[in-house]
Amino acid sequence: MTTETVKTSGTVYEVGFHIVPAVSPENLPKEVDAIKAVLGAHGATIISEEFPKLRPLSFTMVKVVGQVRHKYDTAYFGWIKFETTPEAAVEINKAFSASEKVLRYLLIKTVAENTLYGDKLIPQEKELPKNEEAKDVVAPAVAEEVDKAVEKSVA
Repeated sequence: MTTETVKTSGTVYEVGFHIVPAVSPENLPKEVDAIKAVLGAHGATIISEEFPKLRPLSFTMVKVVGQVRHKYDTAYFGWIKFETTPEAAVEINKAFSASEKVLRYLLIKTVAENTLYGDKLIPQEKELPKNEEAKDVVAPAVAEEVDKAVEKSVA
């Protein structure tokens, strides 16, 4: 589930995170609340979020807790977009680093607007270098043209 509010006036950040799969599905909301509590404790205002879902990882990740190395092939992935001060973002970064439940995370500066692409992308024309000729450039296919060509070849 995602929520979206666009009006902000400070620095906007997004944190994508993996929560270790050792957390049971029943306790997952508590872990997400703990993450939100870290943000709230540092004065962050949540703009939008997506609740974590269990996903396979592209490669095995290792998390060292105490003296024990844990290996994971799956993790709960979620993200939260929020607004806060740069100083608070540094402290939030430290809190995520210290968490035993967060397998890996990425904290980036971003914009408040929804940056997801819709179903159709408008192809952008590339400007040719002055030495290149236009005959060497192939225009990208538009989705509708590809669909029509496929329908003709199948029929």
